[in-house]
Amino acid sequence: MNLTKKQIEIGGFLVFLALYLVFFNLAFRFEGSGDPIYAPGTLIFAFLGYWLGGYLYDKYLRKNPD
Repeated sequence: MNLTKKQIEIGGFLVFLALYLVFFNLAFRFEGSGDPIYAPGTLIFAFLGYWLGGYLYDKYLRKNPD
């Protein structure tokens, strides 16, 4: 299955978003409050994953004509 650059970028976005939210919800768990917290910078970190996915796709997976 060949993945397109857009699919890799969206996958990177979702992975970084999930990891960031899980990390902050586990690291900053407040006693007595079962509500998850909002972590500032969530979208910035997720867009880093989007950019990194595109960069790695271009570097390693792009088909180069010989």
